[in-house]
Amino acid sequence: MTDQLAKCHCACITLGIGLLLITTLVAEAEIVVKRKDSTPGQPREAIEVWITGTIAEADAKKLDTFSQQLEHDVLRVYLNSQGGEISAAMKIGRLIRQNEGVTAIPLPARCYSSCVLIFISGVKRINFGEIGLHRPFFASAPQERQVLEKQVPLMLSLVKSYVGEMGITDNLYQQMVNTEPSQMVKYGWSDYKTLIPESDPVYEEIEISYEARQYGITTAEMRHRIQDTERCYNPNDMSRWLACNEAIRWGLSERVYEQRSQKTMQCALRDDESKVVDGIPKRIRRDHPIWIRMESCVRRIMLSP
Repeated sequence: MTDQLAKCHCACITLGIGLLLITTLVAEAEIVVKRKDSTPGQPREAIEVWITGTIAEADAKKLDTFSQQLEHDVLRVYLNSQGGEISAAMKIGRLIRQNEGVTAIPLPARCYSSCVLIFISGVKRINFGEIGLHRPFFASAPQERQVLEKQVPLMLSLVKSYVGEMGITDNLYQQMVNTEPSQMVKYGWSDYKTLIPESDPVYEEIEISYEARQYGITTAEMRHRIQDTERCYNPNDMSRWLACNEAIRWGLSERVYEQRSQKTMQCALRDDESKVVDGIPKRIRRDHPIWIRMESCVRRIMLSP
């Protein structure tokens, strides 16, 4: 089954007047891994992964060699691919999900076919390009009828299971299997959201729970305050935006927030504590006693009478 699935493609290329199916395996995609400085509010540097070209098993193996870095740093994955091997795409997707990566399709990139299986793996998904869906198909030499009768249902079952694993409803899978490979359905930067939500629901609940603990409130109140922060947005003054945002999250005026936030410097981790925290995978970092103690110190100051 592994060999058969490795040859199973969900890919097509646009050439002139139509769509031509890829009928032979091609070279693997190009994967570039970069380290970027943190953005405001991010505690660590970020790992950027750029995946372009046709997805192959070698790509999954290459990305896996960076596993240790990916589990510790903020992970952002940028996609521009016409598709490729389904098994490879799902392996890459599971690696991204395991490391809570954010996936993005920049303008004017395209994410077609099996590339979409990587896109949906992100705990947060951003699309400024184009998404293309169609039914998976085998791109190997012609197979015997008996082989196809066994392998095609199994292949579709694996894809359906994976889509559910990524927190996506059956609507996406149905759109895929009901679309002929030569008649790809395309989605732009906004209409894809009817099939693919911007955030994974499980990850979102986990994040809300952590944030509610940090600010000392219920998850319901946390959601209300996050919604209220929308009025703070000011692209011309990011420092003021951050102050407004945090003040609302703490339930304080900006003046009181700024006064108390200065005092929280005493809660900063020592060098030896920072080394310990940095060595912990990010999935469990906020549950470590050192992190919880730091949170408690900050919360005590910010919520003092």
